[in-house]
Amino acid sequence: PLLGPAILKSAAQRAGYSCSILDLNALYIKTHTPNMPTINRQVVGDHNKPLMEDGSSFLTMMEESFLQSTIEAGLHLQGDALKRLRYGFVDHQSAIEGAQYLSKSPYGEFVRKHLEQLPPPEVVGLSLLHAGQVLPAITVSIVARDLFPESLVVWGGPHISGLGNGLEIDLHQRGFAADVFVTGHAEKTLVDVLGSVSCPDNRKRLKEQVTLVHGTSGSPVPPMFEDLEWYSKPLTLPAQSSLGCAYGRCSFCTYPSIEPNPTKLPLNIAIDSVVGKAASIEADVAIKDSLATPLRLQQIAGCVDGRVKWSACTKLSPRLSREVLEYLGEKGLATLEVGLESLLPESQ
Repeated sequence: PLLGPAILKSAAQRAGYSCSILDLNALYIKTHTPNMPTINRQVVGDHNKPLMEDGSSFLTMMEESFLQSTIEAGLHLQGDALKRLRYGFVDHQSAIEGAQYLSKSPYGEFVRKHLEQLPPPEVVGLSLLHAGQVLPAITVSIVARDLFPESLVVWGGPHISGLGNGLEIDLHQRGFAADVFVTGHAEKTLVDVLGSVSCPDNRKRLKEQVTLVHGTSGSPVPPMFEDLEWYSKPLTLPAQSSLGCAYGRCSFCTYPSIEPNPTKLPLNIAIDSVVGKAASIEADVAIKDSLATPLRLQQIAGCVDGRVKWSACTKLSPRLSREVLEYLGEKGLATLEVGLESLLPESQ
């Protein structure tokens, strides 16, 4: 399950609002693949994805299958035109036309089937991980607006955060996708939006003009995961002990531009709550910090205390001594990803 939506749900419910998560990716896979391939339990974290018999990625296969059965088959595109549409590098009119077709395709029917089971929401929020999700996301917006014409449609997530202020160039032309675009971590922003739309006049005003909002996170909350039965077993729950990157100087990395300054989160809220949940359902935990320093790894290890198997990411450091690594292993660390992105000092 995704960490961001689980944190947003928790923030909304702490403020007294009802909020539910609908993971259409997981539902699509579950619907079209009743028998999931086996996951390698020897590896914990980002690399324990299910594999096909030939060793290829199951999720990559599903993505290709989805794209071929929707965009390629329906729009009859080939070559560069297909690649641009598949990965979101198209003009607004092409995106609108493609999404309008998809909204009437089996994929659109799939989205409609699950959305119409929900009570009419005041806000429909979509989280986009990358540009390849733009066309399906516009399709969801079209279906949601048809079912819930009074609802405010909000887009956020890593892709929107990556675009950042670039959205302002033609923001008024993006209203076909959403009413509000939110960049960055936005737990407090979501609560503010929910409070604003409870007044019909405010909601009407927000729907009349496309808005770009730079999100604020507010005080930390523990993530609230739901519908865990949708996901393949063995299950891995994500957790994050800090925002931003403790290094933050790699010239090729987008983190410094889209993430806040390095900020440590309280371990009892960010880590212990997830570890407790994972231990109760025999799941693993993946620490999603961009880079956990050796000291932070030891602090996380003390919090986990061997209750579950867990993974983390770090970089080469003389502080990763044999003693430290042995301590981390004793506390349940099963997989440690060590980054060596470049040997050139100017790129590090």
